[in-house]
Amino acid sequence: MAPRGGVPIRPSHGRHPNRAARAAVLAACLTLLTAGCSGNGNTTGTPTATAAGGTPTVSTSPTPSASQTPSLSPEDAAARATALAMEPPDSYTPEFTPDGAANAATYFLNLFPYMYATGDLDAWKDMSEDDCEFCNNALDDAAELHDAGGWADPWEQEITPLEWWTDEADPNRYVVRVNVVSQAHSEHPGGDTPSRTVEKSEGALLIQMYWEDRDWKIEAGEAE
Repeated sequence: MAPRGGVPIRPSHGRHPNRAARAAVLAACLTLLTAGCSGNGNTTGTPTATAAGGTPTVSTSPTPSASQTPSLSPEDAAARATALAMEPPDSYTPEFTPDGAANAATYFLNLFPYMYATGDLDAWKDMSEDDCEFCNNALDDAAELHDAGGWADPWEQEITPLEWWTDEADPNRYVVRVNVVSQAHSEHPGGDTPSRTVEKSEGALLIQMYWEDRDWKIEAGEAE
């Protein structure tokens, strides 16, 4: 995927003492995004945000029909009802600033558990560029799960923005580096497939985004 062209990433030195070593790692990771970002390495002052999370498809209907969820036990039926009733994450105020980019990236990642729990794909899809492979893979996974009558139990997520870069060729493009902690949760594939436990995980993600029409759109995502 090659959104709006690009140039090699060359994060500049920032306020971190080990910045030079991190810059080399990030340059390699962001090359995988074909991001074409460069320069202006900085840290954000954005505080940690907490929410719930999961994995995503090109959707058809967000909520499976009753015929797709046969013979659930009372416990599973109650768990599914709780998942489908999950509230969406709090919205953000679009701002063309580093903190605004970090807040938008945080909101987008907080849609992950919501999408897997409820099958409501609209907000994730609306924020994703059409050719964002990271976005579409997650969308497809969540849609497939719910189309089969499955769901994921809501889980807690802690998202901490760490740093950001801008594209020297196009200052409307940002890459935001975030740390994501996802708590363990259960996923229910539907049908006769047994439920499985998704273990707790932690790792850094690089989110490439673009400011257009007074809001942020996600162009790419990559695990560091």
